Amino acid sequence: MNGDFVFEVTEGYLIEKGKIGEPVRGATLTGNGPDVLMKIDMVGTDLGFGIGTCGKDSQGVPVSDAQPTLRIPEITVGGEAK
Repeated sequence: MNGDFVFEVTEGYLIEKGKIGEPVRGATLTGNGPDVLMKIDMVGTDLGFGIGTCGKDSQGVPVSDAQPTLRIPEITVGGEAK
């Protein structure tokens, strides 16, 4: 394992001159987890939780995760802006 990741963006917006702009569709974020964690330079106070189920073969276990808004000044973004 090397810490590399690829995430699909489910909701994202361009930010231009500090203002939220057009929505971004079909984008992915790629990088290396430890490297990206070292680039975080701001952390918000808006901790939000996501609830879900993890499992397979009709066996599920409730799971959750949480994260505030993060500012990562440099990350690889791929996809198409609309």
